[in-house]
Amino acid sequence: MRLKEKVLHYVATMKSDFEASLDLLADDVVWINLLPENVPFGGTYRGKEEVVGYFMKMAETFVIGDYEWDLFEYYESGDTLVMVGFEKDGRAVPTGKVFDLHFVWVIKFNDNGLICYLREHNDTAAIGDAFKA
Repeated sequence: MRLKEKVLHYVATMKSDFEASLDLLADDVVWINLLPENVPFGGTYRGKEEVVGYFMKMAETFVIGDYEWDLFEYYESGDTLVMVGFEKDGRAVPTGKVFDLHFVWVIKFNDNGLICYLREHNDTAAIGDAFKA
């Protein structure tokens, strides 16, 4: 399975069975999403338990928008996938503001084919502004 298909499988599994999606992450996964201080879920998360905490914080404060996965750009090299995409109509719960978000994600897989590293490079101005009162 190509790396793109692995990521799409992870996303589909996460939507239908969050617990099962954790089996697609390495135990020592590192997930990084550095965001402005006013965005409550920015940070570096190490291990599955912290990644679950990341998603819980996000679920409390952010409504995920629409992704058109087929329109993304994907670049594979060895164990690394770079994904360039766009999220439409995400919403910051505390302010109710709706925004669009351009992003680049760097995703690495270990020898067992599990996601061991994911770094989100998001449009910090867009998401930061959405969380400003």
